[in-house]
Amino acid sequence: MKKSKENSEHYNWGDNCSGWHLVKSEKLSVIEELMPANTSEHKHYHNFSEQYFYIIKGTATFEIETMIVEVNKGEGIHIHPQVFHRIRNDKSADLEFLVISQPTTRGDRVNEPFEKKELNLNGKKFKSVSNSVNGEVSSNTFFEYRQDENIIWATYQGGDILFGTLSGQIDKRNLIFTYQHQNKNGDFKTGKCESFIEEEGDTLILKEKWQWTCDDFSKGESILEEIKY
Repeated sequence: MKKSKENSEHYNWGDNCSGWHLVKSEKLSVIEELMPANTSEHKHYHNFSEQYFYIIKGTATFEIETMIVEVNKGEGIHIHPQVFHRIRNDKSADLEFLVISQPTTRGDRVNEPFEKKELNLNGKKFKSVSNSVNGEVSSNTFFEYRQDENIIWATYQGGDILFGTLSGQIDKRNLIFTYQHQNKNGDFKTGKCESFIEEEGDTLILKEKWQWTCDDFSKGESILEEIKY
């Protein structure tokens, strides 16, 4: 079914602003929005949802963490989960734009005043940037994490690893888990690991101390870096 503003659910928000739900599901939201001149929304963030704003008409002013960014007609901007932001229309003409959210933002918005954000790895992806010589993870190995409260799990593959899984929990800002994978030689390998989480700007770094629970039971260290694509 073709969708437009004329046959989509309408709602009002903020200071006389309007939105039309072009797509409304748990996994994906697409909304066409209109902000009159000199209006803005409250600063907020989403724990899980990432968003893409595409400007149809006018110029939008975004506050993103400590940055101010103007986005013009025909341009867009990507907002990652857990990033403080808001959109403003500082101009004297209407602002029209699309906002695409995955998954939906319903129940996933935290407004000012903010409490300290809890770490959330759900949907975050990482790549290996270094590893001890006795490890099998390499720069061609990629990880995708999931989280439910303090429980974490992930899949990983690439390089010498055909497929692997890990599961564990977050203890304060450390990840404690066990892992298992199959390598290209057909060997099944198991181990345990503790990851120490650091932040470089808006990028997460996992500094890991691990040990095989098979073969020679040797130990090693590795570093994973968050990737944004």
